[in-house]
Amino acid sequence: MRLQATDAEHIAEVMSGLSTPARVLILARLLESPATVSELVDELGMSQATVSNHLRILRHLNLAAGDRAGRNVVYRLQDDHVRSMIEQVLRHIRHA
Repeated sequence: MRLQATDAEHIAEVMSGLSTPARVLILARLLESPATVSELVDELGMSQATVSNHLRILRHLNLAAGDRAGRNVVYRLQDDHVRSMIEQVLRHIRHA
């Protein structure tokens, strides 16, 4: 199956979403379990504004999703495809 130009554009957009260490760290943390912004701030040592901005981008790219839980939003990986993609990239870099 030949890759269509629109699919190539979308793949490049998703890959650009992984182009910052902060976003990769957030996704790697979400591999473990869902988390709130406050938990991500505490665990990753980033500011609230930084985490929120990166989560907005990850949500836009359908890599992360948020579910309201009272006054908080709990973030998780969008689906098992994202989990698999991150795990594959980790295996690749550790193998290389």
